[in-house]
Amino acid sequence: MTVTAQPSVGRALALLIGSGAAIVGMVLLVVCYTGIGVTTLTDTKADPDPCVEAYAAGTDAASVRYTVVPPKAICTWDVDGEPTEVVVAAASVPLFTAGAVLAVGGVLVCGALVLGPWLGRRRGRAPTDSR
Repeated sequence: MTVTAQPSVGRALALLIGSGAAIVGMVLLVVCYTGIGVTTLTDTKADPDPCVEAYAAGTDAASVRYTVVPPKAICTWDVDGEPTEVVVAAASVPLFTAGAVLAVGGVLVCGALVLGPWLGRRRGRAPTDSR
């Protein structure tokens, strides 16, 4: 008589919650980063500050760089030979934090639930002698 493992309802529910949290977190992160790009583009058209105007005009004195953590768009330009930085767009810190925690936490939970039993079986297996 063979015994088959029954699927665990609790494990399935934990996978559902973990994957849902990961998806929600990734959507929040996409919203944060997309919002910065859109805000930067629209700021060049509607009431831009001098740095963004200089960047839109294509002058070499101005540049826009993006930071990953925290997500920001920063415009740098020379004012009388001295570099000046202006934050053009920044994501909401609580929104970014919630997205990062949900995405990383959800992926870790799912990874532990999927790989845990497999790793446990591999550790419990006795080494074979192939002589």
